[in-house]
Amino acid sequence: MKLAKFAFLLLGVVLLWLLLRQTDMTPILAASGRVGLVGMAWVLALYAVSFATDVASWQLTFAGMDRGLAWTRRLYVIRMIGEAYNNITPMASMGGEPIKAWVLKHKHGVSYRDAGVALVLAKTTSMVGLVLFVGVGFVLVLLNADLSRTHKVLAGISLAMLTAWIAVFFLMQHWKLSTFAATRLGRTRLGERLARVLAALQDMDLMFARFYAEHRRALCWSTAWAIVNWLLGVVEIYLIFQLIGHPVGWADAWIIESMVQLVRTATFFIPAGLGSQEGALMLTCGALTGLPGLGISVALVRRSRELIWIALSLGLGAMYSVSPATARAAATERGG
Repeated sequence: MKLAKFAFLLLGVVLLWLLLRQTDMTPILAASGRVGLVGMAWVLALYAVSFATDVASWQLTFAGMDRGLAWTRRLYVIRMIGEAYNNITPMASMGGEPIKAWVLKHKHGVSYRDAGVALVLAKTTSMVGLVLFVGVGFVLVLLNADLSRTHKVLAGISLAMLTAWIAVFFLMQHWKLSTFAATRLGRTRLGERLARVLAALQDMDLMFARFYAEHRRALCWSTAWAIVNWLLGVVEIYLIFQLIGHPVGWADAWIIESMVQLVRTATFFIPAGLGSQEGALMLTCGALTGLPGLGISVALVRRSRELIWIALSLGLGAMYSVSPATARAAATERGG
């Protein structure tokens, strides 16, 4: 596993190096430098608001949790810690999920089962929101005369793959496919050894079914907050372009953010989308503005924001006694 993490990180570094060696960094650094401390403060403030919408979406997936601000604050901190590990480890925002469940259990008494169900439901509503968000972006791509047929075909294929993936993810919960697989596996010798895990899967399937039947309004609101979160990504793109001195329209900002999220989802195995995010920004900005370097300037501002946010989150993690060793223990404890 350690070798795989290193290989994925190395792949991201190589992709980033290939991009940077083809660009003149002087105007790129000059553009990103125009943001300044005040501009970066605005970017961070906007991201903090965006993060709050993500937390609101997650909080709605806890069936028995209080909806008050006290729990919102707790979940905000827990999500900051977990997402920091999601950004520095591979596997599509899965590296920090055990940490979130561990903190919820050991600091706030939420069982692994309840935390796990909420995390899966939150991921589902987030991805459904992403499909809707990217769907609008795809319509804007089709209407944009500056984008070639190749860009439009690739965007369509990517959207179709994303939609298929989220459909499978949803149907696994709705049709209790985990229970079906567990039943089949339980008849084998391997199934006997994994009896506790199979029982937990069946129990979680029942909880998914109950939540989908009894909390549809909460799911709709969770999805709505997730969509707001994706929309604030468009606002961030628009703001950064304004700050670097090359304004773009809202439609272009939506297209750029849609393409970035599609690429980041497809390259989930690369920590923090290193290289892939920069490539998506460079290609899309180049097609829309004729200046590919602008994409790298935007990427540098976003990377700076990410580094500051991760540093703050890891600092909070230290206060909660969360470390890489704790993260490994959390994954093992939750799995066992």
